[in-house]
Amino acid sequence: MILFGFGKVGAEAITQPPQVNAFTVSEPGLVRSDNQDHVFVDSDRLVYCVADGVGGGAEGARASEIVCRNIKMVLAASPTDFDSRVRAVEQAVADANAAIFTYAREQNYDMMGSTVAVLVLDPANLRHAAVCHVGDSRVYRIRGGMPELLTRDHRRSAVTNTLTRAVGADESVEPEWSEITSTNHSRFVLCTDGVHDVVSAARLAVFSAAGPLESAAKRLSAEVERRGAPDNYSFVIVEV
Repeated sequence: MILFGFGKVGAEAITQPPQVNAFTVSEPGLVRSDNQDHVFVDSDRLVYCVADGVGGGAEGARASEIVCRNIKMVLAASPTDFDSRVRAVEQAVADANAAIFTYAREQNYDMMGSTVAVLVLDPANLRHAAVCHVGDSRVYRIRGGMPELLTRDHRRSAVTNTLTRAVGADESVEPEWSEITSTNHSRFVLCTDGVHDVVSAARLAVFSAAGPLESAAKRLSAEVERRGAPDNYSFVIVEV
């Protein structure tokens, strides 16, 4: 099954192999009228993605859509083994970077780009995974109720939203990859900065670690909105 959220609003449970469950949320928040985030899930290939558009308005939404669309297309044409899926994501991000950069130059936009965070699970060993990211969308692993940040924000500093790296901002982009090994009963949270800028890692773990995924997603959404939800917010909770 493939879920592709084109700046969509709402939440959806994803049907997957019995050992893996996921739930997605993508909302405009309480201040902004549009949603520049996109969420992509391919539960057949066990690939999960969030992307947050940079550049404002429709162009931010277009950039994050291009990222997710390219991941979808390249995955669909790739072999199904883990290494091929990782290479497919790498190629898709490069293709998306070229497409966004070219479009922005054609339209004379000063800035257009997208963050991205991707989790790729190994179908042969669900304890094995790879994480890819560009920008400040994040991936957390929650084990025993404790959060572990698996990504490093590409920001100028911890107190500014100015990115040092984004898909489409330059002629080439270098995604940051890490390979991880998990234990049983881990949860992963992929999220845009609309989540992690207002909810601490510790509280994110509290709200997303326990109970059915839908309940966890509702708790996390409620916490984001309780704190004002000043930005679009999107996340995927994956249970392995």
